[in-house]
Amino acid sequence: MKNKVIFSDVFHSGYPEDFLNNVVCGDATSLIRKLPNESVDLIVTDPPYGLNTPGIRNDSDLSLFYHILPELYRVMKKDSWFVTFFSTKYLPKIFLNNPFEYYWQVILYMPEAFVRSPVGITKFMSVFIFKKGNPIMNGRMCDIIKDTPGKMVEPDEGFINHPTPKPKQFIGRLIEAFSKEGDLVLDPFTGSGSSLLACKLVGRRFIGFEIEPKYCELACSRLNSYRMPGIQILQQSL
Repeated sequence: MKNKVIFSDVFHSGYPEDFLNNVVCGDATSLIRKLPNESVDLIVTDPPYGLNTPGIRNDSDLSLFYHILPELYRVMKKDSWFVTFFSTKYLPKIFLNNPFEYYWQVILYMPEAFVRSPVGITKFMSVFIFKKGNPIMNGRMCDIIKDTPGKMVEPDEGFINHPTPKPKQFIGRLIEAFSKEGDLVLDPFTGSGSSLLACKLVGRRFIGFEIEPKYCELACSRLNSYRMPGIQILQQSL
């Protein structure tokens, strides 16, 4: 069964029929209100965090992130994990008005990256692990992971036409560590679809929200065209 893009103004059934294992095109702050309380096992996302990245909508400040946090908390189950990328530049701000409890940090080390930073060149990204209640990890992992051979490129897919695609193998490790097979994973800012593809590879159900139609189509295309043997890479590297 193919994954598809569902436009929020033409729902036929609503949740869960139009949501489960699809890319829902629309504003996450509105779409998330359609999800029931305590219905999501894990949230993994790369939200807009105030860097003014060209091609990323609502990235001028952190207002969208703060606005959606209470809704993210509402839809998550009582003992569950919230995993999010965030800017090192604005790190202290991730803790402001945050209903989740901080747990740990995971570093994505990118040896081929060449991104300018206040100190020169940065070769890492920060992922922050928060929790609701007292969840238990599904598996252990190293908190520094090497990935990403080059900007906007996946070794087995080629060029990813998105300003900030994240490596699906790395996200897959996070998903396997913080959820169980068959769990429901939400990404309210799907972007290029890496998190959804990672869910598909490691046997999780997913819901993806994305406001830009072209990125919805990109995510859906990746989901439908990827050859599933890639799951073996994830399993062997953990």
